[in-house]
Order: sequence, then structure tokens, then C-alpha cells
Amino acid sequence: MPNANTISRYVGGNSPAQGANVMPSITLVTTTEQFFPVQSGGTAILFPQPTPQVLAATAAPSFASGFDGLPFRVRAAFKATTAGTSTIIINLYANQVGTTVVAGNKVATITSQSLVTASASGWLEATLIWDSIAKVLSGGQQGSFGTTVVTGNAALSNTAISIPALANLNFALSATNGSSVVGNIVACTEFVIDAV
Repeated sequence: MPNANTISRYVGGNSPAQGANVMPSITLVTTTEQFFPVQSGGTAILFPQPTPQVLAATAAPSFASGFDGLPFRVRAAFKATTAGTSTIIINLYANQVGTTVVAGNKVATITSQSLVTASASGWLEATLIWDSIAKVLSGGQQGSFGTTVVTGNAALSNTAISIPALANLNFALSATNGSSVVGNIVACTEFVIDAV
């Protein structure tokens, strides 16, 4: 459930009746990474921008414009059910501009323990800050997935992600099979950005 500081949010669900901003579950059939979609089509991408924020106002310095220089938290909650022995990997990406995975844009990641035809739930979050001068993200990640726990605050997967403008400050979530088990189902129950 979002708190009063929620900026953007998607929830999980598999029925079109739940609306266009719902993220259906995905079925993994190979070790190919897949972005979570939205019910209306395309990749579920969140922006930490207040609705009236003008994204074109990016001349440096632009402190306090659209979270330039202000911390925010990107969080996902998810559950996975495997059809055989496998791990599930959840990745958070920044600056998602299409449907192609750009490995260098990975911000945070977590892998479940080996699941033997079983289910596990988890969460992953990154507390981030971006500024219009350095044009990169900094911050930390933490999370838990089944019996896999990232304790405390760990370094981001990549601290050199180019975020050249406020319009590029966006986030997408993916899932990957650790092995080629057909029929692993992963559902994102919440994907949200909160002000810190």
C-alpha cells in the first residue's frame, strides 16, 4: 500500500477490468530477461516527476526541479512460482527508453534462493538521488527474496548510469530465469516511487 509520499505507482493484476495501469504477471520460458508490461501494452515505466513538472527544464543546475538533487525511493514487491528447480532474478533499470534491456543501466538486483517447484515472495528497493551537474544516479539498494536477504544498504549495481536529462529519469523492472525451466510465473504486486 502506498504512503502519502507516493509519486508514481503500478500494481499487479491479471484482469483487464483492473485498468490500464496494472502490471500482469509474466511467464518465463528461457533465460531471456523480460520487462514487466502494463495491461494497456508496452513496458511498465515509472517516472519520479510530479504531474505538473516540465521535463524540458533541464539546464544545469536545476535543483529541486523534478527531483533534481532530491532523494527518492524506487521499490518493487513481487512473488514467483517455479515449475521446476530454478532461481528467479529481479532487476531494476534506469533510463529505459525502449523494450531492449541495456545491461549498463541496471540499478539494483536480487536473486531468489533455488526454488524447487515452489513459491517465494520478495522486495527490492533503491534509494536514489540524481543531480543535473553530474548527470548520474547515486544511492544504495536493499531487499529480500525468499530466503535471500540483502542486509542493510548495499552499493548500487551501477553508479555510472547516464541520466542526461529529467526526461531520462525513469525506471523499469525485469525478471529472468536462473535456468531454462519452462513455466516459471513472476508477478509484480507493486512497483512504486516514493519521496524520501
